[in-house]
Amino acid sequence: MFCKVLLDTFPKVTFLGYIDKAKKGDDIHHLNEIREIKFDQILILSANHFDSIYSEYSRVVPLTKLVKVQVINNTYKFSTKWKILRERIYTLPKKVRMKLLSFLVFFLEKTNYQRKGIVFISKSFIGNNSKALFVNVSQKSKQVSLLTDNLVQLNKLKSKGFNVQILDSCRAMWKIASAKTVIQDQGNFTEPLKALSSKQITIQMWHGVPLKRMNRMENITYDAMISTSDYVNDTSLADVIVSRKYFNYGYPRNDLLLKEHDAEDLVLCDMELYDLAKSHFTKGSKVIVYMPTHRESATSIDSTPPPLIPLNFESLDLSLKKLDARLIVKLHPFVKQFQDMHMPKKGYENIHFHSAEGDIYPLLKYTDILITDYSSIYFDFLLLDRPIIFFSYDYEEYSSNMNGFVYDYESFAPGSKVKTEKELVAEIEKQVNGEDKHRTERKFVRDKFYTYQDAESSSRICEEFNLLN
Repeated sequence: MFCKVLLDTFPKVTFLGYIDKAKKGDDIHHLNEIREIKFDQILILSANHFDSIYSEYSRVVPLTKLVKVQVINNTYKFSTKWKILRERIYTLPKKVRMKLLSFLVFFLEKTNYQRKGIVFISKSFIGNNSKALFVNVSQKSKQVSLLTDNLVQLNKLKSKGFNVQILDSCRAMWKIASAKTVIQDQGNFTEPLKALSSKQITIQMWHGVPLKRMNRMENITYDAMISTSDYVNDTSLADVIVSRKYFNYGYPRNDLLLKEHDAEDLVLCDMELYDLAKSHFTKGSKVIVYMPTHRESATSIDSTPPPLIPLNFESLDLSLKKLDARLIVKLHPFVKQFQDMHMPKKGYENIHFHSAEGDIYPLLKYTDILITDYSSIYFDFLLLDRPIIFFSYDYEEYSSNMNGFVYDYESFAPGSKVKTEKELVAEIEKQVNGEDKHRTERKFVRDKFYTYQDAESSSRICEEFNLLN
């Protein structure tokens, strides 16, 4: 999609192809072939791995030819040599921290230090799986801490008494080096993990069953990968995450769909909307959650981005009122910023917007209908065996942009597929009135994707890795 936006904006630009280590194709080149090609610039678009890519490319390509591309407020922004170098000056502490981490790991090995405790690492934001397992372990053990650079979430957890530390700190390096077990559910903090001792245990939980295709993360091998079934391992996750062992114990966040919640389970939740959903669900009013995934097609170059969701929220609000239904919308942060420009100050009567980084999983327990498109959340929602509507208005464009899906969309997205607001409202009305034609399909997919269908995922993980001892 970035290539399309680039060429549409700058029609005189000639696009020569992509650089990729693993893939092959007529327009795909390996880095060691670049010297043989005449080009002006290499554009690097990577939210999480720019530094490592830049360092690798800079050994082969002049710095003047490397351009950093970032997505800021739905627009692509470009940085060239001197701006990149100015930014990288501020990454010097990161290099210092890495050297400190390596030294601490080496020192602890030489002194036969008995490592103990568990460290959760959450870069950029605290994922649902990490939060759920961290809270569970924290209730039973004092030897657990969470490291994050998301200061808003950090302060919220700290205010509730949880042991949370700043990720970009020397103290965090000590925590990582001295921990017996290191756990994460993202792939954007792998370099420090490669410095750990072989005596330490690294666990990757990931953040959902992948529907979209992803490149294989070959830069690190974990000791354990938490998955949901052998089928998921064989068909997707094992092709993305390299691990010595795979455990089909289920996702900790999904325990929150099936269990009764205590106060700790609700940390980072939007409590106003949680209470609203629970109240309406309990009294019989329908609660609907809409969670679309982010689309690169809503990103432009130095101009106002195009609308992302083809919905007229004012007319949709009136339709929901007639059906006595409440719609809770949780958008990607980019989409939320765009939507704020068009939302009336008084808001809507029956449509509510959930915080972008909040934990919505406890709220899903009190949700009658899920509306989504290609987000992996629908796999989680299958555990509740409730209707799912797929608002896939841009299926052809999106699937093409993602080079297709890991799983066949028609076979593994068990619910009604709609493309317009009129079709969506009609389908909501059917579901509100009790029509549910996809129970058999939901069971078929659920049984393939989940070995366990209970609220004991965290307990299984804790027992397997002795997290409470």
